[in-house]
Amino acid sequence: MRTARRWSTRTLCAAAGLVAAIALHGYAFAGEPEKPPGDKPFCQVWDEEIPLCTLTVAKDGSVLLFKGKGRSRRSPADSGSTPWLKRSEDGGKTWSEEYKVGDPVRVEGNMSDAGRKGDPKATFGMSHLGSVVVDEVSGDITVFAVGGKKSSEYVYRSRDHGKTWKLEKISIRPDKNGWIAHPNSACDPGVTLKYGKKKGRLLVPTRVNVEYLGKGKGRKNYGKHYAATWYSDDRGKTWLPSAPFPLGGTGESGLVELRDGTIYHNSRTHFRGGNRRIAYSHDGGETWVDEHEDDELFDGPPDVYGCKAALIRLPYDDRDVLVFSSPGRRDKRWDITVWVSFDGGETWPVKQLVKEGPGNYTWLAAGRKGTPSEGMIYLAAGKDWMARFNLAWIMENSKQEKK
Repeated sequence: MRTARRWSTRTLCAAAGLVAAIALHGYAFAGEPEKPPGDKPFCQVWDEEIPLCTLTVAKDGSVLLFKGKGRSRRSPADSGSTPWLKRSEDGGKTWSEEYKVGDPVRVEGNMSDAGRKGDPKATFGMSHLGSVVVDEVSGDITVFAVGGKKSSEYVYRSRDHGKTWKLEKISIRPDKNGWIAHPNSACDPGVTLKYGKKKGRLLVPTRVNVEYLGKGKGRKNYGKHYAATWYSDDRGKTWLPSAPFPLGGTGESGLVELRDGTIYHNSRTHFRGGNRRIAYSHDGGETWVDEHEDDELFDGPPDVYGCKAALIRLPYDDRDVLVFSSPGRRDKRWDITVWVSFDGGETWPVKQLVKEGPGNYTWLAAGRKGTPSEGMIYLAAGKDWMARFNLAWIMENSKQEKK
């Protein structure tokens, strides 16, 4: 049964007011896409319970907000969470009631809190909501069932744009170091490659938690963890691991494919202060090169520990327009802000405040052409709110600044 969303009093997003220094060409942003006719600035914010979460848009344009519920605060690594889903078929105007995607599954060899304390019996846990990927070839939607520190061998799969779901077993392989990664819900959704020799490949960001078999050392071990990816060339039946991200202490990353087939990988760092860490792949996400610290995108407070951010590529075929979201303040995870790049992440000349106050983790998704979601950008924030807006709204204040 569909219900109209209960809007909070915050029906308009906060005004922007900050625009980064950029090179101007005739009072236009270099590489800026032209706005479609009638694309008026638009933004709305509403209250929404956001526990564990992930967000995507199905091929038919349905917006899917997944929530992981039921995790125990006392033992979050073992208790698991049940994946639930809210769905919108009209671009986010109204939403369905929440309904269950499936039940948690047992994850063998999973690290638990007891395992970190040396309990040899603590060798399994129950799964949590993991990340999601939409197969652009088949239309299938895959949601991973992950443990606290490694993945299970099961996924929830939908073949009808998220209306119904089935639990299916997959094949996963350990990486070259012997570890099984997990595409948890703090990793961004995966992508289907559109260009080059690996066209059609499914590619998903993952995190590798070293020493997860009851041998963890708390945060002292984070320097050994690393971001990576899984890739599948058989429509998600088998998942193979990439080489590790070149820098340790990374994870909870996002990636996009650029027009030339390059994979741009943007990662949080859990072990050092500074900005986001960037690497590239020229072989469809199998290996990573040119790792460096971005000179613009702050990793989010607390500085040494970073913050989960979000990254998407907007559906322009003729240029690489990226959107990145993260806390805008350096002292705490407040003031969620979006940045825009028109050159595939080389520069981020535009930023816009979405909402003042608490924000924490964020998730992004982009609408699809020819559907009610066309032109819309969706954002979920870990402090129980969501927003939808368009590129024209992000750019609006920028235009005013240049007059």
